[in-house]
Amino acid sequence: MINILLKCVNYLKVHLKVVILIENKKMIHFVSQQCCKSYNNILKRDIVLDSAKSYQQALINKKYNNIRRNIEIHKYIWKTEMASIIDLIDSVYVINSHKMLSLLNWCNNINDCLSADKVNFGRSLWILLHVCNFEISIAHYNALLSLYMKNGYNFSIMELLMDMKSKQIYPNNNTYSICIKYYCMKGNIDKALILFKDMKIVHFYATESIFNSLMLGYSKSGDIENVTKILNHMKKHELQSTTETYAVLMSTYAELNNIVKIKEIIQMCNLRNIHFRNNNILNVIYILAKNNNIQDVQIMYKYLKKKNTISNEEIDVILKLISINHIHIAMTALSCIGLHDRHPQFENVIRLILEHIVNNSVVINDIIKLLTTFKDEMTFKKCFSILIYYSLMKNNDLSLPLLKIFKNYCLIKPHYFWPLLINEAIKHNFQGILDILKIMINDFNVLPCIDTISEYVLPFSFGEISYAKNLLMKYNVNETMFNNAHVLSLLRKKKLSEAATYMQYSKGEYFYKIIAPDLRFYRFRFDINIK
Repeated sequence: MINILLKCVNYLKVHLKVVILIENKKMIHFVSQQCCKSYNNILKRDIVLDSAKSYQQALINKKYNNIRRNIEIHKYIWKTEMASIIDLIDSVYVINSHKMLSLLNWCNNINDCLSADKVNFGRSLWILLHVCNFEISIAHYNALLSLYMKNGYNFSIMELLMDMKSKQIYPNNNTYSICIKYYCMKGNIDKALILFKDMKIVHFYATESIFNSLMLGYSKSGDIENVTKILNHMKKHELQSTTETYAVLMSTYAELNNIVKIKEIIQMCNLRNIHFRNNNILNVIYILAKNNNIQDVQIMYKYLKKKNTISNEEIDVILKLISINHIHIAMTALSCIGLHDRHPQFENVIRLILEHIVNNSVVINDIIKLLTTFKDEMTFKKCFSILIYYSLMKNNDLSLPLLKIFKNYCLIKPHYFWPLLINEAIKHNFQGILDILKIMINDFNVLPCIDTISEYVLPFSFGEISYAKNLLMKYNVNETMFNNAHVLSLLRKKKLSEAATYMQYSKGEYFYKIIAPDLRFYRFRFDINIK
């Protein structure tokens, strides 16, 4: 019985002080009974919690199996799939560490989000691994490193290695390979060579992949001499040169603007039955475009192949081309690899491009150049509306100029301005809200609707209601619209009597079709005294 009492104390987190007197058997019996009741309640609660956990675990397993099946069949998943399973994970009892590792690896296979979002999904999983005390191995660290490296995320390798050491987790061959490639991708060949030397000290072996990475590091500066030395070293030690090896060699010559050598490599590889993927050719195009060697870019288009599926790697290079303001080259390259308005991936690829444009604050003239590449009017309007959506969500400076262009093609509606009003409200800038209303009316000839005023203006106003009314009327919000918006706002706050009083003393036209449902609902609640 004392054990039961201690369990109650521990579970309920309260300090129970029971004085057990041998003489007072009634008191002892009373305490025992109460403890039994408490413990029974705890057992019932545990059963309910276990049942909930079992359901949660079954749901996670179902989602996990669906994701795994999609990876096996399609090689990609959607961000909603990853988000939905992450939302369910809250302990080690609903999913094991091995499955968490798989989810971390699959972040690279999310098809409908940008690199930054893939990293954010991975970081969410990484936080869960630590907060929920999952068992973390070197494989988890390698998966995180690989995610960072493949998506160009800026991070400190040394900090991550120190974090591993603090947990008594030590790097393996794969860890060194990823870290060396990351440094080489960033053009930091010196740090890559330091890791390469450390790797040999601890007797890890150098693979073809590591030598390819070192070649990549030298290629960033067009150091063909050291690239050739590594290539010869690989031949001497009978390490097989792969497609990636020759792709790096092409990239080196691209840095040197040597199109003749690039064509020779492609011809030689074709004879050896080594074929380049589109992302290899696109990377050469990117380097040539970065060096403003547009003439040679035109030559490289013919090496691109039309495909039914456009890979994430290909899209990444296209986005890099857009980032350096070569939108025309990016869209031409997309056309060469088979993207058209009836392609199954068309909308997804265009969405990623448009979101990338908004995130990187591409100038308005370059955006217009992009949109004019869509000859079909319906496609043009659809792409423009997607662009408006992303700009309203993330970039105020871009959204208004785009809306001014968009009004020539489509009807601008009041709800297009709601995100702009919210952004000003977040900054507690009521004057900014008034300025948006002024722009709506004067620049777009769009009168704010009742929902605009009641939901996005009045909640952020200050002072007496009469002051807000007079102020908004100066900004061309008519009295009728204000009265209806204020009444609707009061009804939604369940202030029925205030709404009725305002309607009684502020005579005029009321939009009963709009406010009647709220009016009837709260009147009904008031009459029968429901709480």
